[in-house]
Amino acid sequence: MNVLAINGSPRGANGNTDILVQAFLQGIEKAGGKTETIYLNTKTIAYCTGCYACWTQTPGVCIHEDDMVELLPKMRSADMVVIATPLYGNMVTGQMKTFLDRTLPLSNPAIVEIGDEYVHPARYNDGVFRVFLISNAGFPETHHFEGLKKTFEVSTSGPRSELTGTICCAAGPMLSVPGMEEANRWYTEAVIQAGQQIVEQGSISSETQALLDRSLADKPGDYADIINAYWDRVSVKPESDNQSKPSQPGEGVPLAPSEGVTSVRDLVSHFPDSFEAAAAGDLSAIIQFAIPDETPGAYYLDIQDGVCSAFEGVHPSPTMTVQSPAQVWIDVCTGKQDGTAAYMSDKYRVTGDTTLLMRFGSLFAG
Repeated sequence: MNVLAINGSPRGANGNTDILVQAFLQGIEKAGGKTETIYLNTKTIAYCTGCYACWTQTPGVCIHEDDMVELLPKMRSADMVVIATPLYGNMVTGQMKTFLDRTLPLSNPAIVEIGDEYVHPARYNDGVFRVFLISNAGFPETHHFEGLKKTFEVSTSGPRSELTGTICCAAGPMLSVPGMEEANRWYTEAVIQAGQQIVEQGSISSETQALLDRSLADKPGDYADIINAYWDRVSVKPESDNQSKPSQPGEGVPLAPSEGVTSVRDLVSHFPDSFEAAAAGDLSAIIQFAIPDETPGAYYLDIQDGVCSAFEGVHPSPTMTVQSPAQVWIDVCTGKQDGTAAYMSDKYRVTGDTTLLMRFGSLFAG
């Protein structure tokens, strides 16, 4: 099987869509197929002008002499074309829509009755045109793909075309989160298996499709918190929104830095030494740590006026609370475990202002 993948992501080979595409093509190749990937963000493709010269004056040939001159023959010679796009406005990207518009020369202008519907027949007798759809979305639910899938179901409903299968991945940003590779392996393995099955069986098994139709985010609320915290961290805010409310004073016992780092208590005692005041700006916050398998297991950081102080005890009004087994938080803070991956895997919990979680690495550089 000769498979041509058209990736319409603006990020091309650096996007989440391509992680899915390359896993699928890995399965195709594993079963003996040949593959090629085209990245539309590297191609020059002009808009269709609606002149219909490709139907009337130069049949099968567009007025634009751009990269579509190369791509249309590749589509015709492929046994299957993978259309890959992140979900933009519940549809394809602009790059992909322009590409699809420019496939008009592959059709004839006549409207003819074939089977039980009227269609534009294919210009060339190349057999059944097989399409496979791959997409990913930032939303954690799969229903957002319904409009996209319906579009491709309708556009391939003629007797000479076929929608061979779909992979629509909800919570796609999790595919590129550092440290989440193992947690996502069940999904990427299913994508690889889908590629194999398309070559060997002609379709995806119901068991594999059931896996592909699951969201990467089992806990949509937690996923939304992480995504929202990321956008809050990277977005420029009006100056009035940057003012933090002063916290209530706590009654904790000040923590002096310990000699080593063998507990969360030790970690918390060292945070003031690695505190980056410039990154904190005018931040006013209390970060509480609740460590059930440590004694006493309650510590907090008080960040005020560019200064961070460490305490043992429970603060009456923490801005954010981290609830974690001791070893998990030690591993996160020492780089043995990715913090986002551990959070999404439910290894620790965070309540309150989760935007602080996303800022942790910049607040404490050491």
